[in-house]
Amino acid sequence: MWAMLKHNCPEQLVMKINVLYLTVFTAYKIDHLINETGITRLQLTIAL
Repeated sequence: MWAMLKHNCPEQLVMKINVLYLTVFTAYKIDHLINETGITRLQLTIAL
């Protein structure tokens, strides 16, 4: 594992952190929006 991390450029690490942040943030915002609108997961599944 250390050997793999040793060769990463700082830019690659920043990109991986940004992708992780955007993924988690987007999932959180979607979940928050669903909760705010009162849509349950069952209603969402039926709508799709």
